[in-house]
Amino acid sequence: MSKVTGWTRPVRVSALAVTLMLSAGSMAADWETVNEGKARTDINTYDKAMKDSPVKAFRGVTEVQAPVLSVLAVMADSSACADWLYQCQSLELRDNDQAYIRFKGIWPAKDRDALIQTQTTQNEETGAITLASHAVDGEPEHEGYVRVAALEDQFVLTPLDNGWTRIEFETFIDPGGNVSSVANVISHKAPQETLQGLREMAS
Repeated sequence: MSKVTGWTRPVRVSALAVTLMLSAGSMAADWETVNEGKARTDINTYDKAMKDSPVKAFRGVTEVQAPVLSVLAVMADSSACADWLYQCQSLELRDNDQAYIRFKGIWPAKDRDALIQTQTTQNEETGAITLASHAVDGEPEHEGYVRVAALEDQFVLTPLDNGWTRIEFETFIDPGGNVSSVANVISHKAPQETLQGLREMAS
């Protein structure tokens, strides 16, 4: 694996923008199918239980008729976060490959926020680009927002023949506060709506 250059800074900080990035150990296996489509453009969704957490991780996979660079261009535009990333309210770039993201709350949850750091790598053999993000410390508290307890997101963009791209999105977010127990209800739409929004913006 090698680090991506050129797009590196804007894409890294927007990956979660997105989220919304999974550590390889915690998110690698044991996915259960939630919805499986038949066409290549359908969005297949999965979930899995996470150790020591009542909150599940969610995964979505689809193929879009757009090249990888078109998908990256959408993800690199921090001002477009709310147009495709599930529940994204805003995204502000910070130094050191970090970004401050705000999420719209769904009743009974209040609005959430997080400081995320994203690493971008590319598989030299397949050309697949992975953008893995996680929440970090360093952002002061903001009035009206509750800091998420945990957040990991990952996008994998794999170039296919004839200008198509396979997009895999995995996300785990514990909103913290007193709504962690209902986080699964709030977050289960994340893969479907995120990938649908990304497809519409990139195509």
